[in-house]
Amino acid sequence: MAKRILAAFLCAVMLVSFSGCSPAEKISEWLEEASALIPNDIELIIAQITGMEEETEEHEIYFSEGYVSMLKSGTYFMNYLLADGTEVLYGTNGVRIGTSYPEPAELEGVEPQYDENGNEIEPEIPHEHIVLYEEVYYYIDDDQAKMFTVNPENYKAVPFEISVDNIKLVAAGNESFGNKNCRFERYTTNDGDITFYFENTVLYGMKIEQGRTVIIENIIAFNKYLNHSLVAMPDSYTVVQYWP
Repeated sequence: MAKRILAAFLCAVMLVSFSGCSPAEKISEWLEEASALIPNDIELIIAQITGMEEETEEHEIYFSEGYVSMLKSGTYFMNYLLADGTEVLYGTNGVRIGTSYPEPAELEGVEPQYDENGNEIEPEIPHEHIVLYEEVYYYIDDDQAKMFTVNPENYKAVPFEISVDNIKLVAAGNESFGNKNCRFERYTTNDGDITFYFENTVLYGMKIEQGRTVIIENIIAFNKYLNHSLVAMPDSYTVVQYWP
């Protein structure tokens, strides 16, 4: 292990020798970039690689710091399953929030299609696309080139909004989530609680609680690379106001 770490370090030094930066500056930049790409605590990851990890409570309880940072930054993409099996694509850029989820009912009665090799072609599932802009939810209808204001309570997959202002850790440990024994970290915010569930180092699920409302999300993907089509507000579309 030590030889591999040394080899990686020498490679880094060789790379920076061809740039205008000093080795220390370049390595610092590399670590900063790496910490942006990896949503976990970069210090903990490096400590694990080098074998110098110290089993400290601080490292344990702040293991999901990267995920909390993404929530605070307001720029991230998340693909998740709700408890009823609805798959949701969700993204935010700090100003607009978009969500898209399938309408399987539209596929009922549709005959299966096959390719030239006889393999069944997976049908493209139509998605409803809703964007939150300036505290108003808009349903985007591409067929009509219109955006309709909607009551978010009528759309079960519209993300339940929860602020992450003044977020604080309140508990950590092991807890069952779904059919897995996961490590959890629970945070409180100004208007509710967020609990992260991890399977090893991978975010496996989230539970959002606000008053009597509880949303369980089984995470498929959660990262900083936002699909901007989710939060787009088409300028050429007509806005139809039927919900205040």
